[in-house]
Amino acid sequence: MNRTLILCAHGSESPRGRSAFSGLVNAVRREAQDLDIVDAFVDVQVPRIAEVVEETAGPRAVVPLMLAYDRPVSVDILQASHLDPAVSVTAPLGPDWILAEVGVRRLFEAGARSGDTIVLAADTATDDRAVADVGKAARLLSAVWGGRVHVGTLGGPDTPLADAVDVARAYGQRVVVSTYLLTPGAVHDSITEAGADVVTEPFLDAGPPDARLVSLVLARARSRGSWTAVGGDPGPRLAHQ
Repeated sequence: MNRTLILCAHGSESPRGRSAFSGLVNAVRREAQDLDIVDAFVDVQVPRIAEVVEETAGPRAVVPLMLAYDRPVSVDILQASHLDPAVSVTAPLGPDWILAEVGVRRLFEAGARSGDTIVLAADTATDDRAVADVGKAARLLSAVWGGRVHVGTLGGPDTPLADAVDVARAYGQRVVVSTYLLTPGAVHDSITEAGADVVTEPFLDAGPPDARLVSLVLARARSRGSWTAVGGDPGPRLAHQ
């Protein structure tokens, strides 16, 4: 029996967002022919993660395709994993150096220049760990970009994105927003309305996914302990962090 890798994401009402996510899932499937790849969602789309856990069998690892340790990771996904002791949960996709590298690629593609003021824009982050992860993502992006990166979010205790853009204007340079999102959709539309001069595309778009993102998903899936059931080795799994 092949092991099953469940790729779990936020659902999207955007056809572009759904297509981009499907592109990543299919790319992972092509690269990991030793695994059965199944997609799942925590909201908007089906099948929901709990349904997928109940309808599959054998060793399963869930990779949260989220960019921070947010409530869907800490509650929805972990609760679903507890339905079967053969299910484990890996760390979410982000923050990670690879995402910072792809983020810088997106900056270059958008025409960002060394003198621009960069603002990392993320979706609403209310959980303490999610807020910390967004801050870490900005520090990683800053290190790869080679310059200061401000932070703005669409909700939560961090600086509201529109305010972060206004503060960034005080530097007297163009304001470029680095989008910290996996797929296009309504959230990205809100980010583009925050008043920046330039806004980058999400990590996934209409084209083939960056090979580094595929590698990152597989690295999460094959990390130490990814196939150990919840309640076993506590090392890398979210249930014990």
